[in-house]
Amino acid sequence: VLKSPAMFLLGVNAALFVIGMFIETSAAIIVLAPILAPVAVHFGIDPVHFGLVMVVNLALGMITPPFGVNLFAACTVARISLDRIVKHLIPFVLVILACLMVITYVPWISLALRDLVYAK
Repeated sequence: VLKSPAMFLLGVNAALFVIGMFIETSAAIIVLAPILAPVAVHFGIDPVHFGLVMVVNLALGMITPPFGVNLFAACTVARISLDRIVKHLIPFVLVILACLMVITYVPWISLALRDLVYAK
């Protein structure tokens, strides 16, 4: 069904964003990484790049309603309601989403430091 790496990454981004809203990050990585990583390698996606895409996606899901675990923790610490914090969260989610798209479709950004340190 998915024939290009770009479409695969778009599908993974959408799926991980939704999964990140409902499942804790560590559990999602433990369950999904062994399934998705070989497919990503098959598409020619660097494992480090794919790992970063997974982590940023799941982190974004952790701060996004309806079940963003970090939202409930922030509300408890700040002693404010969920609806009040969500209103101020929208700009942050949009910026992180834009960064996620850049990280996803410009892989040299996520691989530059590794390539610089381990240059051959």
